[in-house]
Amino acid sequence: MRIPHFAMYAHLFKGFALVLSGAIIGSAVYMSIHQHAYNELYIQMHKYLEENAELKDDLDSLTKTKNKQSLVSVVNVHLLPKNQDELISEDIQKEIEGDVKGELKLVIGQKAAYVRDSQPLYERLITQRTYVLHEKKYVVEVKSIVLIQNELTVWITAEEKRT
Repeated sequence: MRIPHFAMYAHLFKGFALVLSGAIIGSAVYMSIHQHAYNELYIQMHKYLEENAELKDDLDSLTKTKNKQSLVSVVNVHLLPKNQDELISEDIQKEIEGDVKGELKLVIGQKAAYVRDSQPLYERLITQRTYVLHEKKYVVEVKSIVLIQNELTVWITAEEKRT
Protein backbone atom coordinates (compact mmCIF):
# COMPACT_ATOMS: atom_id res chain seq x y z
CA MET A 1 0.00 0.00 0.00
CA ARG A 2 1.29 3.37 -0.99
CA ILE A 3 1.03 6.42 1.32
CA PRO A 4 0.75 9.79 -0.47
CA HIS A 5 3.28 12.48 0.34
CA PHE A 6 2.26 15.16 2.80
CA ALA A 7 3.64 17.85 0.53
CA MET A 8 0.79 17.25 -1.91
CA TYR A 9 -1.79 18.43 0.64
CA ALA A 10 0.18 21.23 2.34
CA HIS A 11 -1.59 24.00 0.44
CA LEU A 12 -4.98 22.55 1.50
CA PHE A 13 -3.93 22.54 5.14
CA LYS A 14 -2.73 26.14 4.84
CA GLY A 15 -6.09 27.17 3.39
CA PHE A 16 -7.96 25.26 6.10
CA ALA A 17 -5.82 26.89 8.82
CA LEU A 18 -6.52 30.33 7.32
CA VAL A 19 -10.29 29.70 7.25
CA LEU A 20 -10.22 28.34 10.80
CA SER A 21 -8.22 31.31 12.16
CA GLY A 22 -10.58 33.72 10.35
CA ALA A 23 -13.56 32.01 11.97
CA ILE A 24 -11.98 32.25 15.42
CA ILE A 25 -11.04 35.92 15.02
CA GLY A 26 -14.45 36.75 13.56
CA SER A 27 -16.28 35.05 16.41
CA ALA A 28 -14.10 36.87 18.96
CA VAL A 29 -14.88 40.25 17.35
CA TYR A 30 -18.58 39.41 17.19
CA MET A 31 -18.61 38.32 20.86
CA SER A 32 -16.89 41.52 22.00
CA ILE A 33 -19.41 43.66 20.09
CA HIS A 34 -22.30 41.60 21.49
CA GLN A 35 -20.99 41.84 25.08
CA HIS A 36 -20.55 45.60 24.79
CA ALA A 37 -24.09 46.06 23.47
CA TYR A 38 -25.48 43.78 26.17
CA ASN A 39 -23.59 45.65 28.89
CA GLU A 40 -24.93 49.01 27.68
CA LEU A 41 -28.45 47.58 27.57
CA TYR A 42 -28.09 46.21 31.11
CA ILE A 43 -26.90 49.56 32.48
CA GLN A 44 -29.77 51.37 30.77
CA MET A 45 -32.33 48.82 32.04
CA HIS A 46 -30.92 49.08 35.56
CA LYS A 47 -31.19 52.88 35.42
CA TYR A 48 -34.82 52.66 34.23
CA LEU A 49 -35.73 50.16 36.93
CA GLU A 50 -34.25 52.40 39.63
CA GLU A 51 -36.00 55.43 38.19
CA ASN A 52 -39.28 53.50 38.12
CA ALA A 53 -38.87 52.42 41.76
CA GLU A 54 -37.96 55.98 42.74
CA LEU A 55 -41.05 57.38 41.01
CA LYS A 56 -43.26 54.76 42.69
CA ASP A 57 -41.81 55.68 46.09
CA ASP A 58 -42.35 59.38 45.39
CA LEU A 59 -45.93 58.71 44.31
CA ASP A 60 -46.61 56.68 47.46
CA SER A 61 -45.15 59.36 49.71
CA LEU A 62 -47.00 62.15 47.91
CA THR A 63 -50.34 60.38 48.14
CA LYS A 64 -49.64 59.70 51.81
CA THR A 65 -49.05 63.40 52.54
CA LYS A 66 -51.01 65.20 49.83
CA ASN A 67 -53.27 67.17 52.20
CA LYS A 68 -50.73 67.70 54.96
CA GLN A 69 -48.30 70.43 53.99
CA SER A 70 -46.35 70.39 57.25
CA LEU A 71 -45.16 66.80 56.71
CA VAL A 72 -42.04 65.74 54.83
CA SER A 73 -43.14 64.08 51.60
CA VAL A 74 -40.00 63.83 49.44
CA VAL A 75 -36.42 62.79 50.18
CA ASN A 76 -33.78 63.61 47.57
CA VAL A 77 -30.22 62.30 47.77
CA HIS A 78 -27.38 63.66 45.63
CA LEU A 79 -23.94 62.07 45.48
CA LEU A 80 -21.07 64.50 44.97
CA PRO A 81 -17.56 63.34 43.99
CA LYS A 82 -15.21 63.47 46.97
CA ASN A 83 -12.24 64.32 44.77
CA GLN A 84 -11.86 64.63 41.02
CA ASP A 85 -9.28 61.83 40.81
CA GLU A 86 -11.64 59.10 41.95
CA LEU A 87 -14.90 59.14 39.98
CA ILE A 88 -17.57 56.55 40.75
CA SER A 89 -19.52 55.02 37.87
CA GLU A 90 -23.08 56.15 37.29
CA ASP A 91 -24.77 52.86 38.20
CA ILE A 92 -22.90 52.65 41.51
CA GLN A 93 -23.80 56.30 42.22
CA LYS A 94 -27.48 55.48 41.69
CA GLU A 95 -27.25 52.42 43.93
CA ILE A 96 -25.59 54.39 46.74
CA GLU A 97 -28.18 57.17 46.40
CA GLY A 98 -30.96 54.58 46.49
CA ASP A 99 -29.52 52.90 49.59
CA VAL A 100 -29.20 56.21 51.44
CA LYS A 101 -32.71 57.16 50.33
CA GLY A 102 -33.91 53.84 51.74
CA GLU A 103 -32.22 54.67 55.05
CA LEU A 104 -34.01 58.03 55.14
CA LYS A 105 -37.40 56.60 54.16
CA LEU A 106 -38.45 56.80 57.80
CA VAL A 107 -38.47 60.61 57.50
CA ILE A 108 -41.38 60.58 55.03
CA GLY A 109 -44.63 61.40 56.80
CA GLN A 110 -42.99 63.01 59.82
CA LYS A 111 -43.55 66.62 60.76
CA ALA A 112 -41.12 69.03 59.15
CA ALA A 113 -40.38 70.70 62.50
CA TYR A 114 -39.39 67.37 64.06
CA VAL A 115 -37.13 66.54 61.11
CA ARG A 116 -35.55 70.00 61.22
CA ASP A 117 -34.79 69.65 64.94
CA SER A 118 -33.30 66.16 64.58
CA GLN A 119 -31.05 66.69 61.55
CA PRO A 120 -27.90 65.70 63.49
CA LEU A 121 -29.54 62.35 64.22
CA TYR A 122 -30.16 61.70 60.54
CA GLU A 123 -26.64 62.86 59.74
CA ARG A 124 -25.19 60.35 62.21
CA LEU A 125 -27.44 57.66 60.72
CA ILE A 126 -25.76 58.04 57.33
CA THR A 127 -22.21 59.25 58.09
CA GLN A 128 -19.47 56.59 58.08
CA ARG A 129 -21.91 53.94 56.90
CA THR A 130 -20.32 51.30 54.66
CA TYR A 131 -22.17 50.00 51.61
CA VAL A 132 -20.96 46.93 49.71
CA LEU A 133 -21.68 47.17 45.97
CA HIS A 134 -20.15 44.96 43.28
CA GLU A 135 -17.68 43.47 45.80
CA LYS A 136 -16.33 46.93 46.71
CA LYS A 137 -16.90 48.82 49.94
CA TYR A 138 -17.94 52.48 49.86
CA VAL A 139 -17.92 54.78 52.90
CA VAL A 140 -20.55 57.54 52.83
CA GLU A 141 -20.29 60.94 54.51
CA VAL A 142 -22.91 63.68 54.69
CA LYS A 143 -21.98 67.07 53.26
CA SER A 144 -25.24 68.86 54.05
CA ILE A 145 -28.91 68.34 54.83
CA VAL A 146 -31.48 70.90 53.75
CA LEU A 147 -35.20 70.91 54.55
CA ILE A 148 -37.27 73.21 52.36
CA GLN A 149 -41.02 73.11 53.03
CA ASN A 150 -41.86 69.42 52.63
CA GLU A 151 -38.72 68.28 50.80
CA LEU A 152 -35.60 66.93 52.51
CA THR A 153 -32.46 67.11 50.36
CA VAL A 154 -29.22 65.39 51.38
CA TRP A 155 -25.85 65.86 49.69
CA ILE A 156 -23.37 63.05 50.36
CA THR A 157 -19.94 61.94 49.26
CA ALA A 158 -18.76 58.37 48.86
CA GLU A 159 -15.26 57.00 48.78
CA GLU A 160 -14.09 53.49 48.00
CA LYS A 161 -12.69 51.92 51.13
CA ARG A 162 -9.22 50.51 50.57
CA THR A 163 -8.34 47.53 52.74
